[in-house]
Amino acid sequence: MSTANKPTATPAAAQKEESFNDSILPKYKVAGEISAKAIKAVIAAASEGKSILELCNIGDKVLSDETAAVFKGKSIAKGIAFPTTLSLNNVVCNYSPLPTDEDQPTLKKGDVVKVQLGAYIDGLPAICAETFVVGADSSNPATGRAADAIKAALTAADIAIRVMKPGVLNTEVSKEIEAAIKEFGCKAVEGMQSNQFARNEIDSKKKIVLNAEPGSRPDTIKLEEDEIYGVDISVTTSADGKTRSDDSKTTIYRKTNNTYLLKLQTSRKVLSEIKDKAASFPFNLKSLEDVRRARIGVQECAKHGLLTPFHVLEDSDRKAITAQVFFTVAVNAKGAIRITPAPTWATEENVKADNKVENEKIKHLLSQAVRQTKKKNKPAAAAASSA
Repeated sequence: MSTANKPTATPAAAQKEESFNDSILPKYKVAGEISAKAIKAVIAAASEGKSILELCNIGDKVLSDETAAVFKGKSIAKGIAFPTTLSLNNVVCNYSPLPTDEDQPTLKKGDVVKVQLGAYIDGLPAICAETFVVGADSSNPATGRAADAIKAALTAADIAIRVMKPGVLNTEVSKEIEAAIKEFGCKAVEGMQSNQFARNEIDSKKKIVLNAEPGSRPDTIKLEEDEIYGVDISVTTSADGKTRSDDSKTTIYRKTNNTYLLKLQTSRKVLSEIKDKAASFPFNLKSLEDVRRARIGVQECAKHGLLTPFHVLEDSDRKAITAQVFFTVAVNAKGAIRITPAPTWATEENVKADNKVENEKIKHLLSQAVRQTKKKNKPAAAAASSA
């Protein structure tokens, strides 16, 4: 992935390995550790009565502070790769209220909360998400369908990280993930994508799609060595996993490279500020100077493709419970390399699902190590003496 020059005697494979493992991968991992730290801070602060806005601000502050504290003195771009969102119950993703919103929702006991956020270092993004239940712990664990959904997402993530190897088709990965989710009587949310990541990019050309909509199957592609993916496993207890978007709640956008002559002065001012402040990654409108003006200005920008909105998605079944695990991973021949650490809240003590894995193939996959370890050969002398 690097274009750094090496001596001509060095094999091309060695060049690639050195540039990825010694330069690129460590930056991804630093971003991953920061993202995990931010999620832990949000969950630790979450309790009944806490406002979602306050918790989103906590996550964003950790992301900003921690990225600012690393690689000091170097001209490296770093910051928030995905603003903190908290999506409750049947809301699937992307909910992050503004301080100007009249309605400021708070957490209630039993709410199933998806926290998603991400950091980037030198343009290399690491995004993660996990799910927790308000008021649940080892003495009062999550049970019932909430527990099934959470366990389904966790198990599917464990399957995904084991099957994502060079040469494997994206459709094969989707099939195994969906099979794991089914074990818990749940379904993948329709059309959710896991995208290839790259420098300054969270939506590259390769994709893994779960529960693809009829007639919109993704192109079949092979995973390749050293590719980075943001794996989004969103699970629902509803029968079909269909979603709807609530555009009035959209607060997260990402600028594009498209051009258009905007007609409204407000829109032009907002876009100018976005170009000055926003990096290549999604941003929250609350980061702009005048949030109310921004709310108006982004409408024309999005309409003409200058901004990509990240809509708040809800399961069409209001009684549905959704859960999410999102992790960033590097594809490697010896087994996937975690960029973001595994979720920590949903332990066996905190989550007691009614269902469990019965499928023998899935059980076998789960029994395998994520990374292959090379067995050490006995020294010749020791081998001779033991003969």
